[in-house]
Amino acid sequence: MLLSSQQPASLNRYQRLARKTIEHARTSVLIPVFWRLYGAQHVQNRLATLQSLPPGTLGRGVADLLGRHHLQLIPHYENHDLKHVLLGYDMTPEDELKLKAFMFGNGDCSITCLGFLALALLTPELWPELRAHYRRGRRTLPVLRWSLQALADRNLEALRAEIGFYEAQRV
Repeated sequence: MLLSSQQPASLNRYQRLARKTIEHARTSVLIPVFWRLYGAQHVQNRLATLQSLPPGTLGRGVADLLGRHHLQLIPHYENHDLKHVLLGYDMTPEDELKLKAFMFGNGDCSITCLGFLALALLTPELWPELRAHYRRGRRTLPVLRWSLQALADRNLEALRAEIGFYEAQRV
């Protein structure tokens, strides 16, 4: 996550505010809702299991990403986190929007996806990039129903090849 002090200096005041709004929607609204709905069902044990997987696996990638950002595993949200790793998106406001654009193109019409994409109205400078990520999602095999529990021990590069990830980026 980029904190306000870490945002690129090239952003104007409005762009910085838009990114803070996007980050706030995730950290102060969406994540607490998931905690309240699903609780902390054995998350420490599950995170330790992911951390014990070999480097290059999807699960280890998720554990490493969460660790870099000082985040915890959240029940029912870990499938979103796997998409960050699988698709190569970081956890910045810009990459959250790119991920949602990709997922919308990949068939995700959920209220969460559409709600986050509505926040893209605040970032017109990103619209061309978001359109490109939407197209990538359309050209990639569906990953909406993928679960971390089922795929944690799978090789990340093999999974990317399986969905046509690299081919979708070249077009």
